[in-house]
This record gives sequence, structure tokens and C-alpha cells, in this order.
Amino acid sequence: MKFSLSWLSHYVEVTVPVPQLLDQLTLSGTEVEHVAKTGVESPLIVVAQILSSAPHPNADRLSICQVNDGQGVRQIVCGAKNYKSGDKVPLALPGAKLPGGLVIKESKLRGELSQGMLCSAKELALAEDAEGLLILPADAPIGKIFSEYQPGDTVFELEITSNRPDLLSYLGLAREIVAIGAGKLKVPRTAAVSFSEANPAWTAHLGAPELGPYYTATHLTNVKVGPSPQWLQEVIATTGHKPINNVVDITNYVLFETGQPLHAFDAAKLAGRVIEVRRARTDEKLETLDDKTYDLLPDDLVIADERGPVAIAGVMGGKPTGVIESTTEIILEAAWFLPATVRRTSRRLGLVSDSSYRYERRVDPGALLAARDRALGLLIELTGAVVSSSSAIAGGPPAGRGPITLRGDRIKKVLGIEVPATTVEENLTRLGCVKLPGSPTGTTWQPPTFRDDLSREIDLIEEIARLHGLDGVPSRVVTGLHPETDADRAHARLLRLRQVLSARGWDECVTDALIERKFATGESTLEMANPLSELQTHLRPALKTPLLQVAAKNLARGVAQLRLFEIGRVYEKLYNKRDQTTHEPVRLGLLVAGLGAEAAWYQGERAADYFDLSGTVGLLLKSAGLDAKDILESGPVAVADLKAHGIKVPVFYAEAALDPWLARAPQPERYQPVPAFPPVRRDLAVVLPKAVPQAQVEEVIRQAKAPNLESVRLFDLFRDPKGEKIPADQKSLAYALTYRAADRTLTEKEVNEAQELVRKKLVAELACTFRE
Repeated sequence: MKFSLSWLSHYVEVTVPVPQLLDQLTLSGTEVEHVAKTGVESPLIVVAQILSSAPHPNADRLSICQVNDGQGVRQIVCGAKNYKSGDKVPLALPGAKLPGGLVIKESKLRGELSQGMLCSAKELALAEDAEGLLILPADAPIGKIFSEYQPGDTVFELEITSNRPDLLSYLGLAREIVAIGAGKLKVPRTAAVSFSEANPAWTAHLGAPELGPYYTATHLTNVKVGPSPQWLQEVIATTGHKPINNVVDITNYVLFETGQPLHAFDAAKLAGRVIEVRRARTDEKLETLDDKTYDLLPDDLVIADERGPVAIAGVMGGKPTGVIESTTEIILEAAWFLPATVRRTSRRLGLVSDSSYRYERRVDPGALLAARDRALGLLIELTGAVVSSSSAIAGGPPAGRGPITLRGDRIKKVLGIEVPATTVEENLTRLGCVKLPGSPTGTTWQPPTFRDDLSREIDLIEEIARLHGLDGVPSRVVTGLHPETDADRAHARLLRLRQVLSARGWDECVTDALIERKFATGESTLEMANPLSELQTHLRPALKTPLLQVAAKNLARGVAQLRLFEIGRVYEKLYNKRDQTTHEPVRLGLLVAGLGAEAAWYQGERAADYFDLSGTVGLLLKSAGLDAKDILESGPVAVADLKAHGIKVPVFYAEAALDPWLARAPQPERYQPVPAFPPVRRDLAVVLPKAVPQAQVEEVIRQAKAPNLESVRLFDLFRDPKGEKIPADQKSLAYALTYRAADRTLTEKEVNEAQELVRKKLVAELACTFRE
């Protein structure tokens, strides 16, 4: 939220330099994201008065103004239309430099001399957007340097965490500045509001007190709707909003001042004299102030008259009952709605407003009547309104947090430091907590209604640490071992799997869990109830679609070789006899595309094929402990899928279920020492019919159980179609047999005997011969 330092000064007297204030806010947990200066400092920008205006002879959209700058009369060519003779406006004289860097020069525009420039609020960096000239009050002194008449401001933006909705207002921030010891609180001037003794002109009724337990409506007559005074327009502009009219601007002003949303209805457009807070009915609709019509559901809370809904509670008012220039009587609403119901409706409709942003984080029920009275006072002062009768009040504020007992020894144990009792009491008092009669074990404190996040002893200790200064709390080294959990073991195994794949040249991807509607096929796919985009409508049922999207982008940008993997959750519906549940299994996706091998001096370029994928799958089955049943898919991607993603090269994909793998006990790591004695290699060329498979030959060699045989490796296959060296219907398989003993160097006699044992076994089993 953006805050204006000059506006903030109405509620708190800052007692430290501004840079120190911003640092203290950040260190206390309210981060300052951005700081900007507004306004101008040039002495060549002054207050001037427009004496007369005439059309430009050579341009339909321009006018020639005679302007008094306090030193004389100047001619200014102007393109704005929102002024009249006698208005006072900012004038940039020749030589003035505007915030955007523009330097004003005396020049001719369409043949007419212009001796300066009349300025808008945007050109003077006083507003983000503005139409026409900045019209100053009638008492603005002609010739006065503008920066002296209207000094610049400091606007800073704070990141407000979800547990601190009290900071979404100027009064809330003022309280926080006092709490961190950087200022003194000021009480804003509020006009006294007297209510008629007559019964309320309107009645409020709670039709769904579980969703909207507290509602007030006040009827005002004699309202004169028009532009807001300059000061109100300026403060509304600092919030990033455009001024609309005095009634709407007052409700917005009180919203940003106190944090309590308000809404004004045109009372003449309401049917009947009863305002009901109820659930929406089936098939009800409402056109809201953003010119859109929304279908309502029974879970939505609405404000209704006799005809139907006139506002979506806590979110936005209806357009048919909005305040316009002809409005003369209004109903001012101030209410407290359950945060969950506002959040649910706002998210479902995709409709977020300043009011819903605060309601769904919880507004202070204890400040509701004060905010109402503040708005009523401003309406009386600025619109001439008259309060016709006392407010209609339905329900009451929800119960606040109960007292909290705080123990001194607990503070020391948690923070590791001794915080004096006087410091504790001072800090909690500045927060707005009230000290109650103590208990035998400590002090008792009642938290304020605007700090609903303070509910336990540890919450108060956290506040003490925050206000004392986290840099003053010593760090601790936690020693000791914690037992390994299932989550720890699963994390370690997945990390090891990632390392294995990365070491083999695979690149890990982390893709979005949401996919586009056209890729969401199958009944088990989960659809988002309120998608933020048409490109993110469903939860992914597999890793294939997002990995194909990554591949398509990389291939389109010229990446020649892709080996991508992702380990992540997928989402699917599960049906049983009673109801529908969801399942979020962990999967491994592998994708190969592009080149299998790049060109080099020792090889040519090769396109990727299925074996590039199956080799890694085989490695995972053999070394990582995956089971063949865990492989859900393995093979080339269908042409239709490639076409849907705009891919024009073959892609190979495999996906494995990791939950069964994680549930199984991991394979024990086996180690053996580096051999201390040398190996002895003997080659053996076996000649046998072509139909005999190599695997059978190797199996026979191992069945011979030759002593000290360490390994068997096929290194050559020879055929002779002409039958000159071996018969044409036979083949020669050459094996390298390696012998090694763990405790000694083998003798030639031992190796020869073992080799002869292998030869005899081969002859006996396969009736083969040997090539010498």
C-alpha cells in the first residue's frame, strides 16, 4: 500500500528522520518496497491567474491565454479545456525544468508566441494520472513560488503481510510508528454528529448472521453531490485513485484513513425501507459499479432491498443504486462481514476491490462506529447533508480475543535475553494492549480489537522481540541429532536421483502445475474453480504436457539437443463408492529430442532415437531400484501431440511413478576394495551355429565355474559368407576372460587349468569349436 508522508503527518508526529523511520519499519517487519518524491522544487514554477482566453487562430484544439504571473502579463498557448477566466493555476516559466526532464522554453506554437506552460498535476509529479490543468484554490497567492505554496511530498510503498490488516490504513500505520518508538500519535479532528431522536428512517435486517453479523445504515438528506475540494482530491490522488465526487471520495478517504470500508447508496433508488443482509438466491444477478454483470450463488452474501441485490457484501456496490450528480439522499453503510465469505466471493467472481482486500483480511470491528461518524462528519461538512434519524443497527461486533497471560521466565526462555519488565510493559502499551489485574504466574494483557493476530502468549513475546529489536536478540546454535524421518529419506532419495540424471547430461525442469484447457483430457483431470487465465485452467494429470511445452520453446529457439527431466507431483481425481477424492502422486518425466550426438572429429551428427531414452530408463531400473511396473509410459510421442505443441522433430518420452519406489526399502550400497593383485586376461574365440544366441554362450561360460574368473566380455563377432575361414552357416564369438585372485598373483598353470575347464564346458554343452 502507498502512503503519503504529508497525509500521514495528520495522524502521527514523526520524531526521527524519514530515512531512519523507513529503516525502523523494515527492521520491525513492515518492509518498505519503494520510496518516491512528488512535487517540484524549481523556483521558475509559480502560481498564476488566467485573465482571459481566446481560440488559437491556427489550431482548433489550442487556446491563447493571457496570464498574470505576479510580475506582469504573459501569453501562453494552452491545450487544456478544464479552466475558465479567473482560475489560478501553476505556470512554468521559461527555463523551468519539470520532473520528467522537460525544460520549458519561450517558443511559437502554430505561429503564436507562448511564454511558458500551464501545468497539470501529472506534469508536476503530484498525481499518476490527471486530465487538464491543476486548478488551485481561489486564495492561492499570485506570483508565489509553487513549491513554497504546495511543497513536495514523500510517497512510500509498504509490503503489508496478511496477518497485519491493521496496517492497511493511515491510522494503523500511525499506531505502528508509535509502537516502534518513532513518533507521537495525533487524534484527527472529527466533527460531532448528532442523531435525531426519531426512530431510524430505515431498518436493517440480518438474514445470514453467520456471514454478516454486524450492519449499520444511516440515512442522510439534503446531499449536494459535486466535485470534492482540492485537498480531498489531492489526497485521493496519492492513493492511486481518481477523484469521482464528494460523496464517493469521502467514503474512500475514510477507508484509507481508518481501514473501514464504507458504501453510499442512492436512497431514492432503493425499494422499500428495509435493507437486508442475506445470501443470494438462485438465478440472482447484479450489475456492479465496474459495469459488469455477475451471476450470484447462495454462498455469496449480498445487500438487498425489496426488489433484490443492490450490492455484493464487502466486494462492490451495484450500479443502479450508485451515487451520481442528481443524488440528494443517501444511505451510508458501515458493516463487518466474515472474512472467509468475502474472500470466497471475491475469488469466485475474479472481482477485487479496496474494500474486499481489507474485508477478507479482517477489519477492526471496534472501529466501525468511529469510522461511520468520521464519514458522517465529512458528509455534513462537504456536502451539506443532514442526518435524518439515528442509524439502523443490526447485530453487533464479533467477540474479540480474550486476555493473555504473559510470563517473564517464558520471555527469557524464548528470546534468550532478559527484557526488563518496564520495557515489556512500555512496548505492549504502545501496541494498544491494556494491562489487567495480574495472575500468580505473570501479567495479563487484553489485546486491542485491531490486532486479531495476538491470541497467544507467544504472539506477545514475538511483538516484544520485534519492538525490542531483533538485532538485539542473540542467535543460538541448536545442537543435537534429530532422528531421520520418512520425509527426510524421501528427500534424500529424490536428490540422489536428480544427481544421477544430471551427471548423465540431463537438464532438470521445474514447470507450472497448471495447464491449458485443450491439453486437459480424461475424466480424472482436475479443473480450477476460478482460473486466473485461460492458459491455466486445469491441474496437470501428467508431466508430459509441461515438458513438451518446454521442449517446443527450446527447439523454436534453436536448441539442438534436449534431454529434460522433471520430478514433481501430478493431480488426478479418484472415485470410490462414496465420494470423490484427489490424489497427488510423485512422478518422474524424461524427454529426449533433437540430436542424439553432435558432430565431432571422431563421429558424425546423429539424431536422437528411442535408445537414447531407453538407455537411461534401463539404468534407473538396474541401478536406482525402479521396477518395470513403475514405468507408466515409454516410447515416441504421438504425432498429434507433437502437432498440438508445434514440434516438428521426433520426441521420445517416458514417465515413471515414484511413490512405489519411495515406499520400497532402498537397495543397500555395496562396496569392494580396489584389487591389490594384477588380472590375467585370456581370449577365447568360440565357433558355433549362427542360431545360438550370445547370451547362451556367456551363460555356459559362467556355469563352468572356473576358479578366479572375474568377468566375461564379448569383444568380437566374425562371420565368413564365403566359408573360407569358418563355415558360412557359423559365426565366431570372441570373449575376453579376466582372472584374478584377491589374495595372490595367479600362476600361469592356474589360469591355464581354469581356461581349459571353460573350453570343456563349452564343448560339452554347445558342441562348438575354437579358433586359435
